[in-house]
Amino acid sequence: MAIEKIRVSVGSASVLGLESKRKFKDDPTTCYIMTFKEGHCLANCGFCPQARSSKSSREKLSRINWPVFSFKDFLTKLKYLPPSRRFRRICIQTLNYSENFNDLINIVAQIKTNSNTPISIAIPPMSIEKLRELKRKGVQRVGIALDGATPEIFDKIKGIKVEGPYTWDKHFQKLKEALEIFGEGAVSTHIIIGLGETEGDVMQLIEKLYNLKITVALFAFTPIKGTRCENLNQPNLLSFRKLQLGRYVIINMDKDLKNFTFNMKNNIVNINISKGDLKNILHDTDAFLTSGCPGCNRPYYTSKPSGPIYNYPRKLNEIEKQEIYNLLINFTN
Repeated sequence: MAIEKIRVSVGSASVLGLESKRKFKDDPTTCYIMTFKEGHCLANCGFCPQARSSKSSREKLSRINWPVFSFKDFLTKLKYLPPSRRFRRICIQTLNYSENFNDLINIVAQIKTNSNTPISIAIPPMSIEKLRELKRKGVQRVGIALDGATPEIFDKIKGIKVEGPYTWDKHFQKLKEALEIFGEGAVSTHIIIGLGETEGDVMQLIEKLYNLKITVALFAFTPIKGTRCENLNQPNLLSFRKLQLGRYVIINMDKDLKNFTFNMKNNIVNINISKGDLKNILHDTDAFLTSGCPGCNRPYYTSKPSGPIYNYPRKLNEIEKQEIYNLLINFTN
């Protein structure tokens, strides 16, 4: 069946010219689209507006609106984007419903005939056969989100405790199967910070995923009205900064958990790097920018433009570098 409708994040729709040009503080460098279905997702993730029991608008994912457009119009706009406006990547967010694989295959095939932009997909767990078919159709990278930092949190937010279809072990199994098909560095997952985990929990998971060659992205929990988790708070900014720095030094500086000191609450009190290292990281790397696939900046998915900004969608200015340095200096040598 032909795809007739697609959801497009409001920032991506603006770049494409699908709607009147709004003034955004930062434009997306990836084109974010989402499979369309009538009604909510079959999953029931407690933080997600698309969840089965959510009372939120179906136009939302995180704090961003995703209006519906004609898929044909989307493809036309994508094909004729001027070079100066072209995206670095296309990312397809895939809801959980019975026809999602067929829809996804059709969407990928149509995009490939109209654009040579690399394609990433964010999917629920799928069979090896389906993953192979997606690879054959031209998908470059695949993401399967854990979201929770521990099995207990996973069950509480998207598994058995919310009558969801997912299990921690199955997600890990599918991440490993995706690795076999897409290869090291082409498989990613997300961890949402602020759901009751400790910093030690997060760092243990980051190290485990890094050793498996799975890319890990950190996102700050965002309370959305109408979801099960609407009354939770966003994470402490200092804690998030420590985890961003911790993620960077494990992935890029050949460190492991022996280079971290944790207190009785399992939170970071020291990272074995110098103050000079911290300055170099701030000035020369993207440690505090949105993490994930190359070319992904997800502007303001989890932060209001007025701040606090958890994942920066662009290079830091000097004031921001100094603010982060002042936050983290006491956690270095």
